[in-house]
Amino acid sequence: MSQHPDLDKLQEFMPLDCLTESHLREIQGQFEVLELPANKVVFKQGQVPQKALFLIEGAVDLTDKTYEVRHFPADDDENYLALDNYNQHTYNAITTEATVFYAIDRSHLDLLMTWTQAAEAMLDDNEEDSRDWMDALLESGLFSQIPPSKIQSLFTKFDEQEVQLGETVIQEGESGDTFYVIKEGKAMVTREEAGKRKTLAALTAGNFFGEDALISQDERNATVTMTSDGTLMCLDQDEFRSLLQETVIQHVTTAEMREMMENGDRACVLLDVRLPMEFKHDRKPGAKNVPLTELRRELKNLEKDFVYVVSCDGGGRSQLGCYLLNEAGFEAYVLDQPQPGGKQAEAAPESDAEAE
Repeated sequence: MSQHPDLDKLQEFMPLDCLTESHLREIQGQFEVLELPANKVVFKQGQVPQKALFLIEGAVDLTDKTYEVRHFPADDDENYLALDNYNQHTYNAITTEATVFYAIDRSHLDLLMTWTQAAEAMLDDNEEDSRDWMDALLESGLFSQIPPSKIQSLFTKFDEQEVQLGETVIQEGESGDTFYVIKEGKAMVTREEAGKRKTLAALTAGNFFGEDALISQDERNATVTMTSDGTLMCLDQDEFRSLLQETVIQHVTTAEMREMMENGDRACVLLDVRLPMEFKHDRKPGAKNVPLTELRRELKNLEKDFVYVVSCDGGGRSQLGCYLLNEAGFEAYVLDQPQPGGKQAEAAPESDAEAE
C-alpha cells in the first residue's frame, strides 16, 4: 500500500470531512501509514494515546473492561471517527487480520480542527472567498502555533480594505503599522537597489506581508503595489503584536540556552543575525552567523531537527529572525539581552553546529 494517505479515504472520517482540499493536502504529510499483521496489539485500555488512529483496511477486536468483545471491521457503519480517540483508551484493541491505519499526532489534529471550526463559525455558506484567505493562514507554519484560546480573536480583529490596480499598499522607507493578508487580487513586491527597482516577489490571494517592520520596529524594507483590483485583510500593529508576535516569539535566557545545549534531546544552535563585521567584532563562541538580510534565502540550508536561539545586539533583529524561523516551521527562540548595568550573560558553549 502507498505510504502516503489517500485523500479520498481521509474525507470519509469526521472531522476531516469538513476540511477543504487545500487543508487536507496540508496535513497529508502529517499522517503516517501503519500496516499491522493479524494478532497485533494496537493499544491497551488505560493507555494515554499520542496518535489518533483511523481504521482504513482490515479489522480489530475491541475488548472493554467487562471483557466483552466487539469485532470492528473497516467497513463498519460506525467507522467514521478515530478509533477510541479519548484521553485514555477505553478498550484493548487487537488486529484480527492484516490491518492499515492512518495515524496523526492528536495535539496537531486538535489544533487543526480548532482553527478550522473557528474559521467556519465566522463564515456563511456563500463566503468561499473568505474561506480561501483563512485557509492560507491555517496552512502557514507560523499561524499554526497560535494557541486555540486566541484563534477566534485573530479572525475577528482583521479589517477589510478595498484596493485598486496600481495602488501602493506599503512604501519602502516608511514606518509600518499594519499587517496585511490578500483576500482577493494580486500584488508585486519591489525594492530599490543601486538606483534600480528590483522585483522580489509576486503575491496572490492568501499571501501575507508587512510583518517585518512591525517586529523589527524599523522602516518598511520593500514596496508592495497592487497589480489588480482586490481586497486586503488588515491587522493593526497593536493587535498583531498581541495576537501573533507575543504568542509565537518566545524568549530564553543564557542559562536556559546553556541547559538546552547541554541537556536537550535536540541539537541547539545559537544563530547570530547581525552583519558579518559586527559578528566578527563581537562573536559568541559556538555561534553561527546568518545575517538577517540573508536569513530567508538560507532557510533551506538549516536543519529542521535543530532548535535555534537567535541573537543580535539589541533585540529587534533577533525577534524578526525568530519570527521568520517560526513562520518557516522551525523551533526558534530569542536570546534575552542583559539589562543595562546588569550582569553580562556568559558566552555560549562551543557547539557541534558551529559555522566553519
